[in-house]
Amino acid sequence: MRNKNTTLIYKWFQEVWNNGRREAIDEFLADNVIVYGLGPDRYIQGAEAFKKFYDEFRKQVNDVLVEVADVVSQDDMETGLCHVTAVHTASKKKVDFSGLCMVRIQDGKIVGSWNHYDFLRMYQQAGYALTMI
Repeated sequence: MRNKNTTLIYKWFQEVWNNGRREAIDEFLADNVIVYGLGPDRYIQGAEAFKKFYDEFRKQVNDVLVEVADVVSQDDMETGLCHVTAVHTASKKKVDFSGLCMVRIQDGKIVGSWNHYDFLRMYQQAGYALTMI
C-alpha cells in the first residue's frame, strides 16, 4: 500500500500551504521551475515568480487547508488528488474545491508543475458571477 505522506507533493502542500511557510517554497521548488495552470499567463517561471502568485493568492483566501487525498508516484513524477478548503478574504465565505497537481522532480526539488484546480467553483462560492459577453 502506498503512503502519500512520504511523497514530495504531500510535503509541499503540508508545509507551504497548510502551515503557511512561504520560506519553504525555496526548499521545494527549483529556481527555474515552470508552473502551469495557476494564472492568466501560460505559465509562471521561477521560484521568485511563484512567490508573487503565492502572496497574491494568500491575500484572496485565508485558512487554507489542502487535503491530499492520494498521490501516484513513478520515476520522477508525482500526481496528487487534492481537496482545498479556505475562507475568501473579501466575502468571508467558506470555499471548497478540488483539483489535481502533477509535478516533475529533479534532485529533490520540483522543476515542473501542472495544475488543474476548479478555481471557477471557488470564485462562484465567494459570490462572483460568470458573465457572458
